[in-house]
Formats: sequence, structure tokens, C-alpha cells
Amino acid sequence: MNHERILVFRAGHLGDNLIALPAFWALREAFPGSHISYLSNADDENNPHYVTARGIFPETGLFDSWISYPNLDGVAGTYRLLKLALTLRRRKFDTVVYMTTRTRTTRQIDRDKTFFRLVGIPNVLGADYMRRHSLSEAIRGPMHEVQAEGDFLVQLLQDEGLTARHAEFTADLRLTPLEREAAASWLRAEISERGGRPLIGVAPGSKWDSKIWDEERFSDVVQRLILTHDVIPIIFGGSEDREKGMRLLDRWKIGGNAAGELSVRQAAAALESCALYLGNDTGTMHLAASSGTPCVAIFAALDLIGRWYPFGSDNEIFRRSVECEGCYSPTCFNNHKCLDLIRADEVYAACVRVLDRRKIISGTDL
Repeated sequence: MNHERILVFRAGHLGDNLIALPAFWALREAFPGSHISYLSNADDENNPHYVTARGIFPETGLFDSWISYPNLDGVAGTYRLLKLALTLRRRKFDTVVYMTTRTRTTRQIDRDKTFFRLVGIPNVLGADYMRRHSLSEAIRGPMHEVQAEGDFLVQLLQDEGLTARHAEFTADLRLTPLEREAAASWLRAEISERGGRPLIGVAPGSKWDSKIWDEERFSDVVQRLILTHDVIPIIFGGSEDREKGMRLLDRWKIGGNAAGELSVRQAAAALESCALYLGNDTGTMHLAASSGTPCVAIFAALDLIGRWYPFGSDNEIFRRSVECEGCYSPTCFNNHKCLDLIRADEVYAACVRVLDRRKIISGTDL
């Protein structure tokens, strides 16, 4: 089967892209000489905080070109779809690797396969595996545990014979020296007298209100870590999280606010310098995991257990089951009950465990 020109199709936001990194690198390793293009979301005109895949992944080495999947609403959407079809036909791809999120319905999958074949791409790989393992059916009763999204995508490639079953997988962002220097420069300017004190990344916000743990509990946990482990907190997130970050820093009397200040890749470089990530289930959490920073992550019970857990084996995850779990709602209608059951004491203890493990591994004080 010819795989000289490969199109990878995946739609989603920051976390959706980052969690797929191990699968993307596995595909690149399997086809080092092929031209691989990435078809993903275009800019979201209604969301000024939207981050495109091109702003997340390395400029070179992973994908050779980028194609935007347009908004298809209205009459203009039909025109955009035709324009995309012409672009794909001109590129003469041999293969599509179908790597959408698992909520795609059977009807959507069949429609997508038909579209790709109509534009002249003979091989559509991964769609049948996606159909067999779709999560589009309504799940009643308590949420069960499922394979993490990143692991699922790797297994999809393995099922198609595109990568070895026992290969080592990485979420490496291939950060450049310039990106790391930009992050280091920002940290030096923001934290003038760090000494040898450990940094911790804190992400107290989310685009979904239903995912946001109580601000007072974040404040309590970090204040205790400042007193017991002499940490310096750095706030991460988008510009919409900046005000909350300033409130927290005002209480802690120390730290820096990177929310909205750094590009996504510069933020990843800054997270590399952090001993841990403490925060909600957000794209920033996946950014920390991709940077090799262990996560103490707080999950609302709105989705299946384990589906969006971060990459890596040194993470501490908090999630509580409640009667309304599986709501998948951006806003909470039950007073954030699932998050309220997660106490500050247990989150603090998890942060201490991570810091102590890091201390043992490094052999020195953080």
C-alpha cells in the first residue's frame, strides 16, 4: 500500500491536539520519508482564545504542511467545503489516517469516508477502528473507565499495522532554544530572586465553568506548599485567567502570572522548569504533561473515567463519582458537587508526594 503522501485528520482544541502527540510521533517514525499533512480546525472567529494546531506543534519534523478544516455553517460553509475538496484533490494524497475524537457517530464516520474518497484519496485508515470503538452512544448509569484518548490513538495505528506494538512513545513538543530562552527570560524578569526554590505551575481556570475547582482551595493548597516546601507558584492559562491569577498571587505575596503572557510553546518551556503542575482538567494540563512535568490534576465527573487523563506515569489524579456524572456540560447544575468532594488536604498531600519523588530522583533539594 502506498503511503507516500499521508493526510492526518483530527479536529479539536489544545488538549485534543496535545494528547495525540505520541500517536503523531509514532506515525512519523513509521514513515520518515513520507509527506505528512495535518487537517485540523481553522481559527475560531468567535473564540479569541482559540489555539490552532500550528501554534502548538513544532514547525518542522512532525508535519510537512497544514490544512484547515473550515466552519461549515450556512451557505458560506458549503463554499468552504468545496474549496477544501479542491485543495485535497490537488494535493493527491494516497492515504488518510482518520484520528478524530471518539464521539464521532457512525453516520459522521461514513460521511467523512465518502468525502475523502470523493476527493480522490483511495485509502482511509482508522475509520473502521473508530466506528467499532465509538463513544457516541449515550451511556446510562455510573461512568465506567475507558482507555485514555492518547493510548486509544496509538492503538488505532497499531490495529492498522502502521506502528510497532512495543515501540516507545513520546509527547515531545521539540521546543526550540529560542522558545526556551523566551520562557527563561520571562521567568527571570518575573521572579527576580528565585535562588534554588522550586517552581510550581498552577492553572486555576478553565473555559468550562463546570471544570473549575474552588479558588479558595487552590489558594489554601499553594499557601501551605509555600510554607512547607518553599515553592514559588507560577499561574498558567489564557488571558481570561489573568484576573484570577492576580487575586491568588496577591494572597500568596510571591510568584508570577504567565496567563496570557506567553505563547503556548513558550508556556510549555516555562512548565519544563516547574516541579509540578497543579490545576484543573485543561489544555494547560496536557501542555504540562507534554513538557515532562508531573500533574496533580483535578477532574470534574462530566466525562468517562480516564478518557482525558494526562500522558505520563507520575501524575496524581482526583475525580469523584456523583449521581449526575456524565453530564458533559460546560456549566454545572448541581453546585459543583463532584469537585466539592475533592478536599484541599488530599490535594496538598498529593503535591507533597510529587515534590518528594522529584527530590529523590534529582538527588538534591528542588
